[in-house]
Amino acid sequence: MLIWIFNILDLMVAISLLGLQFGILTSLAIPSLIYLVAKGIIFIKDPFSIIDLFIAAYIVVLLLGVKTFITYIFVSYLLYKTIISLMQ
Repeated sequence: MLIWIFNILDLMVAISLLGLQFGILTSLAIPSLIYLVAKGIIFIKDPFSIIDLFIAAYIVVLLLGVKTFITYIFVSYLLYKTIISLMQ
Protein backbone atom coordinates (compact mmCIF):
# COMPACT_ATOMS: atom_id res chain seq x y z
CA MET A 1 0.00 0.00 0.00
CA LEU A 2 2.82 2.41 0.84
CA ILE A 3 4.46 1.72 -2.52
CA TRP A 4 1.25 2.78 -4.30
CA ILE A 5 1.21 6.05 -2.35
CA PHE A 6 4.84 6.73 -3.24
CA ASN A 7 4.08 5.95 -6.90
CA ILE A 8 1.19 8.39 -6.98
CA LEU A 9 3.27 11.08 -5.29
CA ASP A 10 6.19 10.49 -7.69
CA LEU A 11 3.76 10.87 -10.58
CA MET A 12 2.56 14.12 -9.00
CA VAL A 13 6.16 15.35 -8.88
CA ALA A 14 6.67 14.45 -12.55
CA ILE A 15 3.53 16.41 -13.47
CA SER A 16 4.72 19.28 -11.30
CA LEU A 17 8.10 19.35 -13.05
CA LEU A 18 6.47 19.48 -16.47
CA GLY A 19 4.10 22.16 -15.26
CA LEU A 20 6.95 24.27 -13.95
CA GLN A 21 8.83 23.83 -17.21
CA PHE A 22 5.91 25.32 -19.11
CA GLY A 23 5.05 27.93 -16.46
CA ILE A 24 1.86 26.31 -15.16
CA LEU A 25 0.93 24.24 -12.09
CA THR A 26 3.18 26.22 -9.78
CA SER A 27 0.86 25.34 -6.89
CA LEU A 28 2.08 21.72 -7.04
CA ALA A 29 5.73 22.74 -6.73
CA ILE A 30 5.90 23.34 -2.98
CA PRO A 31 4.10 20.11 -1.96
CA SER A 32 6.33 18.20 -4.42
CA LEU A 33 9.40 19.83 -2.95
CA ILE A 34 8.36 18.98 0.61
CA TYR A 35 7.58 15.38 -0.37
CA LEU A 36 10.93 14.84 -2.10
CA VAL A 37 12.95 16.38 0.72
CA ALA A 38 11.11 14.36 3.37
CA LYS A 39 11.47 11.11 1.42
CA GLY A 40 15.10 11.88 0.65
CA ILE A 41 15.95 12.49 4.29
CA ILE A 42 14.01 9.50 5.63
CA PHE A 43 15.60 7.07 3.18
CA ILE A 44 18.99 8.82 2.91
CA LYS A 45 20.98 5.58 2.56
CA ASP A 46 19.15 4.63 -0.64
CA PRO A 47 20.87 6.02 -3.77
CA PHE A 48 17.50 6.70 -5.39
CA SER A 49 16.58 8.97 -2.48
CA ILE A 50 19.71 10.98 -3.09
CA ILE A 51 18.51 11.48 -6.67
CA ASP A 52 15.18 12.61 -5.20
CA LEU A 53 17.07 15.26 -3.22
CA PHE A 54 18.71 16.44 -6.46
CA ILE A 55 15.28 16.68 -8.05
CA ALA A 56 14.07 18.70 -5.04
CA ALA A 57 16.99 21.10 -5.50
CA TYR A 58 16.14 21.35 -9.19
CA ILE A 59 12.53 22.26 -8.32
CA VAL A 60 13.93 25.22 -6.38
CA VAL A 61 15.92 26.20 -9.48
CA LEU A 62 12.76 25.93 -11.60
CA LEU A 63 10.89 28.11 -9.11
CA LEU A 64 13.59 30.74 -9.60
CA GLY A 65 12.81 30.77 -13.32
CA VAL A 66 15.63 28.70 -14.82
CA LYS A 67 14.36 26.20 -17.37
CA THR A 68 16.62 23.54 -18.90
CA PHE A 69 16.42 20.20 -20.66
CA ILE A 70 17.27 18.46 -17.39
CA THR A 71 13.58 18.66 -16.55
CA TYR A 72 12.83 16.01 -19.17
CA ILE A 73 15.53 13.72 -17.80
CA PHE A 74 14.10 13.98 -14.29
CA VAL A 75 10.54 13.47 -15.54
CA SER A 76 11.67 10.39 -17.48
CA TYR A 77 13.41 9.06 -14.37
CA LEU A 78 10.30 9.54 -12.20
CA LEU A 79 8.02 7.96 -14.78
CA TYR A 80 10.41 5.03 -15.20
CA LYS A 81 10.54 4.53 -11.43
CA THR A 82 6.75 4.66 -11.22
CA ILE A 83 6.19 2.19 -14.05
CA ILE A 84 8.80 -0.28 -12.79
CA SER A 85 7.32 -0.15 -9.27
CA LEU A 86 3.85 -0.86 -10.59
CA MET A 87 5.07 -3.91 -12.51
CA GLN A 88 6.33 -5.66 -9.40
